Amino acid sequence: MDVARPTGSDCIRDSRGVAIADFNGDGKLDLVINNNNALPTVYINKVRNSGNSVVIELKGTHSNRDAIGARVRLTIVSKTMMRQVEAGSGYASETMRRLHFGLGTATKIERVEIAWPSGSIQRFDATQTASWKNSRVTIEECAPEAMTVAPFKIPAIGRQPGRTRAK
Repeated sequence: MDVARPTGSDCIRDSRGVAIADFNGDGKLDLVINNNNALPTVYINKVRNSGNSVVIELKGTHSNRDAIGARVRLTIVSKTMMRQVEAGSGYASETMRRLHFGLGTATKIERVEIAWPSGSIQRFDATQTASWKNSRVTIEECAPEAMTVAPFKIPAIGRQPGRTRAK
């Protein structure tokens, strides 16, 4: 279903690229569209009740520091999702280096497996991931547990954290 017009995201400018990231730290992916000869268009995701998620940031120690090439497999309710840390993965476009996993209504992360570029494999079970839901998690290569688990900042109701569109 095309929801661009009802959500106000039907930009008609001459656009050349897009950046996807959680710009306001609330756990939902936002967009910035690069427009030719115009200011960028910024879309902050304000959808309520969009489900649970986790954002995982990797720090390489034996691999490259930014963990480029690392693959993370996350399992919820017997469903496994995979994300890979990339850099410069599209023409005039980019995605954040941190990995975003939408969990939907799942409340438990059963397991996480990280395959680092160095060849090492790191695993976390449900007891280790119990506090990860709706948080940003930082993991260092070969560490036995996450370095930090920080809950997402949830904007106050009615507060507008910046413009949703550049004029």
